[in-house]
Amino acid sequence: MKNILYSIAFLSLVTSCTQTKTTIETTDTDVVTKINTVATDSSTSKVMYVEEVLECVDLQGLEKKYGAKNIVKIDSIESGEGSFETTKLYGNTNKEVDIYWQDGHKFKQIQDVVIKGRLDENAKLKKNSPWVSKLGLRLGMKMSEVIALNGKTFTITGIGWDLGGNVVSWEGGKLANKNANVRFNDYSDNMGGLKESEYSSISGDREFDTKHPAIQKLNPTVDEFSIYKTFEITPELGQKMTKEVEKKQNKR
Repeated sequence: MKNILYSIAFLSLVTSCTQTKTTIETTDTDVVTKINTVATDSSTSKVMYVEEVLECVDLQGLEKKYGAKNIVKIDSIESGEGSFETTKLYGNTNKEVDIYWQDGHKFKQIQDVVIKGRLDENAKLKKNSPWVSKLGLRLGMKMSEVIALNGKTFTITGIGWDLGGNVVSWEGGKLANKNANVRFNDYSDNMGGLKESEYSSISGDREFDTKHPAIQKLNPTVDEFSIYKTFEITPELGQKMTKEVEKKQNKR
């Protein structure tokens, strides 16, 4: 049942949301200063805020702000829960963005803006993305930095599987109710120095608080984050998603 509930939450982020516009602002000058400093250090000439993509609202807005030549209108993403149609911004560059549309309002209402890390020839995470969130999130952050940003530890899924390393709950911290998703991954060598038993305790289909000593020692890296619009799941949509998830799980 936990798998189904978690999968429903995941699907809801890529299939449905309300029409309410989400505007995220920050008055923390320290966060803004740090964002700009990090962007400069990673050889990026200009900071780009992911919230500004969300605020474009529709395809026309995206084309007006970023240029039609930089947009692939129809693309697809493969995940552990299936294939999802997206729109790609700045594809195959360090500025690549995946954009999901509200279910039933394709190209008319942006629902989720996802920034995914790219790997170098050694399968290590590149840290040259210009995209940041006004909340202070960026690719390449260590878990300890996100804990500090949230003001407390939070709950994530075990690493090393399709839905691994995802934040399940911010546990009432500063990032709670900010419409932000974050995924962590391990890019260390030799399991970050952990024993096999320690690594196993934070791997696979499980949930735990980031105060767990093994995950604290590993201190994984943010390799994906997104900002999305608040969404509502009607009883009809909920039943539909449940059936879709159960159907996919039965095929495994």
